[in-house]
Amino acid sequence: MPSFQFPIHLLTFLYFSLIAVSTAASRRSFEVGVYSTRNALIDVCNSGNYQIINVVFTVSLGNAQTPEINLIDHCNSTAVDGCTKFSQEIKACQASGIKIMLSVGGGSGKYNLNNFTEATNFSTYLWNNFLGGQSNSRPLNDVVFDGVDITNERSSWDNWSKLGEELGKLYEKQGKKFYLSAAPQCSSLDSSSQSIPQPGIFDYISVQFFGDNLVCQYLNGRFEGFWKFWNVWKTFSADKVFVQMLAGPMAEDMGYIPPDVFRSEVLPELQRSSKFGGVILWSEDIDKGYSSKINPKVCGSVEAASESANEIAEFPMGNNYVGQRGFRSCRGSCVL
Repeated sequence: MPSFQFPIHLLTFLYFSLIAVSTAASRRSFEVGVYSTRNALIDVCNSGNYQIINVVFTVSLGNAQTPEINLIDHCNSTAVDGCTKFSQEIKACQASGIKIMLSVGGGSGKYNLNNFTEATNFSTYLWNNFLGGQSNSRPLNDVVFDGVDITNERSSWDNWSKLGEELGKLYEKQGKKFYLSAAPQCSSLDSSSQSIPQPGIFDYISVQFFGDNLVCQYLNGRFEGFWKFWNVWKTFSADKVFVQMLAGPMAEDMGYIPPDVFRSEVLPELQRSSKFGGVILWSEDIDKGYSSKINPKVCGSVEAASESANEIAEFPMGNNYVGQRGFRSCRGSCVL
């Protein structure tokens, strides 16, 4: 009776595939996003480091003034070529699978939302000029952002949540998926007027774990405040909770976490939660390699964000690949 011998290369493939799937199952996938302020958007997208880009605009809003988003940091709508190039960059980024979010609020601009009426009016303005609506004055013509990111540092979150609710109603009528995100400061779950409510309207939030508020920052090698607030925020009523961090060291005591510390001491714990969505970095202009050092989709490791063996490791490299064992993955060389 002839004996059957299983091909050794298939055994090798199955062996490493089991390792890859087992490793992936113990890691939750996550995305890396960034705030883009002034740099060329197409360069930010072509870096391959980000899956979400929040494009920051200066807003004039509230106190009975007509809502206006100033594009001057990105293009000049009154020039001969207007914002044609910027519009083309947005479309190119979206075509490559990157979500381009319209970010409103922040630390600059003359904005406020004083009541629900202003929130409703602003939602209509955003919808008609930058999202799925129609207007004769769309500054970026037929560009449609993938959603809106709200960074409120001025007034009650109740009014901004109302803005989100109104946008949600418009999204439902369109029949296309738009995203709504919020970027609260880490202390915005207390009982103060700046507390953010939990109406369940946000697809995800990115909590600011840096800045002037020292209660939740990584400081002098200590994470007590960071973990205290993360354990509260991970229960927030959004689909996903992102951690917003500095992409580079700024002023002292701002909460910057070095990338090696983040990968070894922070990321494993964050990935224990099914609510962890990823990291949003502030900002692209100070990102000198931080995103590539923490992004599994960039470094091409066996921790790549996928639960599929085909995504992680398609081809075994045998017993010796430059002296090491591993896979040649769809995202690069993965050494085990």
